[in-house]
Amino acid sequence: MAQDYIKLNGTVIAQPDEGLGYDFETTYTEDSTRVQSGKLHASAMFTVESLSYKATGLTAAEASAILRIVDGGRPFTLHYYSLHYGAWRDGRFYVGKGSLAIGRLNAEAETVDELRFNMIGVDPI
Repeated sequence: MAQDYIKLNGTVIAQPDEGLGYDFETTYTEDSTRVQSGKLHASAMFTVESLSYKATGLTAAEASAILRIVDGGRPFTLHYYSLHYGAWRDGRFYVGKGSLAIGRLNAEAETVDELRFNMIGVDPI
C-alpha cells in the first residue's frame, strides 16, 4: 500500500514535522456537574476530533497557500489519519486561531520559520 498524505481541500500540503497532534473534546449538557463527593453527573452531547499542525522551514509560498485554505474560519476538507476510525479519511474542519514566525525576507527567498494551527472537527465522531 502506498503512503498517503495529509491534504487540504484535495491538495497535498507541506507535511507536518512530526505528524498531526491528535486530541478530542466532548461537550456536555449545561446541567453536568460534580457533587460534593466528587462523583460526576454528566450527559455527553457529542465529541469532536481536533488535530494540530506544525511545520517548519516552509517557503512563504507554501505557507501562504495553506493559510488561504485555513484562515477566515471557513470549513475545509482535511484528508488525515483518524485514530478514532483507524483509517485515512476526509472530514470537515475549521481553524479558529493559528500562528507563524516569519523567517528570511530576501527577494525570492522568503521563508517561514514555523507555521502552527489547530483544526477542529465540524462534525461529531
